[in-house]
Amino acid sequence: MANKLSRTLSIVAGFALVTAVQAAPAQAAARPTGVLLLSGGGATHAVDVRSGRVIAEVGDGFDAAVSRRASVAYGRDVDPCHPDVEGCFGAADLLTSSVAGTGERLLVHNPEAQGGVSDPDWSPDGALIVYSWHTPGERGLNLVRADGSGNEQIVSFSGPGTFAPSGRSVAFVKDGNLQVIDLGTRQVRQVTSDGLAAWSAPDWSPDGRFLVYAGESTFFVVPAAGGTPVAAAWPAMMHSVGSPVFSPDGRSVAFTATESFPDPDQPWVRRVFTAAVDGSRLTPVKDTYDEATDWFGL
Repeated sequence: MANKLSRTLSIVAGFALVTAVQAAPAQAAARPTGVLLLSGGGATHAVDVRSGRVIAEVGDGFDAAVSRRASVAYGRDVDPCHPDVEGCFGAADLLTSSVAGTGERLLVHNPEAQGGVSDPDWSPDGALIVYSWHTPGERGLNLVRADGSGNEQIVSFSGPGTFAPSGRSVAFVKDGNLQVIDLGTRQVRQVTSDGLAAWSAPDWSPDGRFLVYAGESTFFVVPAAGGTPVAAAWPAMMHSVGSPVFSPDGRSVAFTATESFPDPDQPWVRRVFTAAVDGSRLTPVKDTYDEATDWFGL
């Protein structure tokens, strides 16, 4: 199983090295293909986009992200809290391993049950990881080297971050707006100002020209340099849209949402969908996952 997993995910991660299609998001989308990384229930799975079939479990934890070097970064709950301990907040560590699960390394440890990490993202060269951290009353973004050194805070009170294809900047949401930090100068620029961005990781188009981010009931695409966001439109009502990720060709977006049904007595269902960047061709992929963390082609 480990060899099969390693082969599968090495192919998936390796595709990112040779992706050449960098179409502008405005172009029409064909039926999407590839492999999604989906996180939920404390685990991350590689899922075939067309069939919804689970190919493999990725990493030994949640929010797994695969680098171009076929390494995996993920969070793991290590909560030593007793239910009767006042102020117990829970804890999670950040770890890395090979796609086969070997060579596990602990990068960030939270021993006091007063903080945790989530939503790691690799730099394109695999040298750095940006991740979210939180403690009671505080949160932000940190940057750490893949060997565990140089752990430092780069943004306070923000949502999860995502590396630009160039590796020189990170996009994130803060105060309801999409922002980008230049890692060389540490200067932050605001991309949107309407306050509609949800507390969820944004994503860059493969060519770095566009950003996609979640709102409450849709996702938005905006030029990375700034401009007017364009909301995806669909006939069905969606709630709590989250974690949008571009397809490898930049023409489609995968995201999670809670879909409500006409009958109020029926339960809401958390689903993963794909759609063209304008919201057309809305297609359910899989149920019961909290977020999509990446989309690779084969």
